[in-house]
Amino acid sequence: MNTDLKTTILKYDRAVPRYTSYPTAPHFKEGFSRETYVGWLEALPAQTALSLYIHIPFCDVICWYCGCHTKATKRYEPVNDYVDMLIREIDMMAAHIPNHCIVKHLHFGGGSPTILQPAEFKRVMDALYRHFTFADDAERAIEGDPRGMEDDKLKAYADTGINRVSLGVQDFDPKVMETINRVQPYEVVFDCVERIRKHGIDKLNMDFIYGLPFQTLDTTVKTMHQALTMTPDRLALFGYAHVPWMKKHMRLIKNETLPDKSLRYDLFNKAAEILRGAGYETIGIDHFAKSDDPMAIQTRDGNLRRNFQGYTTDAANALVGFGVSSISELPQGYVQNQPHNILYRELIGNDRIPVYRGIEKSAEDKLRKDVIDSLMCRFTVDVGAVCVAHGFAASALDDCFDELQEFERDGLARVEGRVVTIHPDALQIVRIIASAFDGYFKTGIARHSKAV
Repeated sequence: MNTDLKTTILKYDRAVPRYTSYPTAPHFKEGFSRETYVGWLEALPAQTALSLYIHIPFCDVICWYCGCHTKATKRYEPVNDYVDMLIREIDMMAAHIPNHCIVKHLHFGGGSPTILQPAEFKRVMDALYRHFTFADDAERAIEGDPRGMEDDKLKAYADTGINRVSLGVQDFDPKVMETINRVQPYEVVFDCVERIRKHGIDKLNMDFIYGLPFQTLDTTVKTMHQALTMTPDRLALFGYAHVPWMKKHMRLIKNETLPDKSLRYDLFNKAAEILRGAGYETIGIDHFAKSDDPMAIQTRDGNLRRNFQGYTTDAANALVGFGVSSISELPQGYVQNQPHNILYRELIGNDRIPVYRGIEKSAEDKLRKDVIDSLMCRFTVDVGAVCVAHGFAASALDDCFDELQEFERDGLARVEGRVVTIHPDALQIVRIIASAFDGYFKTGIARHSKAV
């Protein structure tokens, strides 16, 4: 990309939602009714495709860049106790989910789900298999810390049907990794990948972060080439969000060690250039996949989707979350579990579904969500056609177009009638352009991360 276009893009960089949901999580309401949630679950139609998410909120140590809902523990007893509560929640929830629903996708996130010992992992999987019917081709994925994936755990994953592992790598440069409290040499990751495949799990994702302390173009080039030696099916390049006012451990990362926004921009684009040069296709704003990967195929077909795990091939009609802070997405709206471990345990112990907050999607919310999702996944949207498809007048969102004029003037977007198309070199600010259609968002809310 030319320097002038880079300057123009950086001019617009500001904090906006990630749009893994709409309405976004800050607008969920506390005190949401458990009865409403149960009613939504029980109303799922026959043959509904289900996605299940399991949250494990523990790590051996906290990485200082981490924005996840997790805590460090040196003892395994709290993890074991949590599994007891998690299984009780699965038992309770399953009683309200029609048994004719079919699970198409299962995802273990965290935290570090790989902190679970094989016995506890199998207990959770047994509970899921006891209550739910899985499609033969269901994806069963787990996020993993390469430093803690011993062979007995990998065997447990393979034995219970896990068929995709997503490794949190972040970077390979020793200075970068030491500064973020995640000592994880390349050799450790390479060995982990070999053992994953040895156990028959052949779908591999790798996550990287740009914008970390002491990253340079040289370290990024080396890291990307090292990643390519392991030929992952998918790679993600996430921008580091430095929010020390929200995550106190981020205060241990000094501001002066962080790349400025100009370098962050270059880090992402250099990494993307290397991946595309190696044959990976661009997926959305921050993913890359081999051309024969289902995510690349769905992108070409216009069927890519986005949920709380980011870009996904998951086509399920409903996502049900289990565990502390997990979020469910049902046709009617969103529900989040209690985020505090003690209160979560207390609610489960009293046989109460641990609802913390939620929101029912209005007809307008559903309309705006489809517009935003189309921009995030396909970089183009016929706003008028989407309005009509939702039963609104084609002009229903015309007032949003005022905010697009500056992007069009600067060549970052094209507006033809009510069709909006993002410039192919401006994908890093798609979230900013999409925010024009967000009925809740107000510019300058610091709780969100910047786009670039």
